[in-house]
Amino acid sequence: MKRYLTLLLIVVSSLYADMYWADDYKSGLKEAAQKDKKIIVYFSKEDCVKCEEMTWTISFDKNVSNYVTEHFVAIEIDIEYDKRQGFKIYQTPTIYFLDTKAKRIGKPLTEVLGPKGFLKKLKEIENSKQ
Repeated sequence: MKRYLTLLLIVVSSLYADMYWADDYKSGLKEAAQKDKKIIVYFSKEDCVKCEEMTWTISFDKNVSNYVTEHFVAIEIDIEYDKRQGFKIYQTPTIYFLDTKAKRIGKPLTEVLGPKGFLKKLKEIENSKQ
């Protein structure tokens, strides 16, 4: 049943997702520097229910996905398959926010936030002086 729901989420994702994710960490950093945008580095893993919830919030809530696309470059790293790039992963999901030069902004986010809470966090990060 769990695999069926995951497959359903993937199918729905491919049909309706407006959210752009960078292909990988290096290209995301390069793109952020070129576009003068801050960075979201989202660490997840397969079979993580909380990760699925967070992915849904980021990718499918129109207000959140539009804000991310406009102000950030988003990079998702699956910790089971990809290098962690020197980041400490406390649990999944773990989200780091970086400035255009890849310097960390604030503490990593390790809790699942709903759309309103995550949008509030994004606005705080976007308006930070870093």
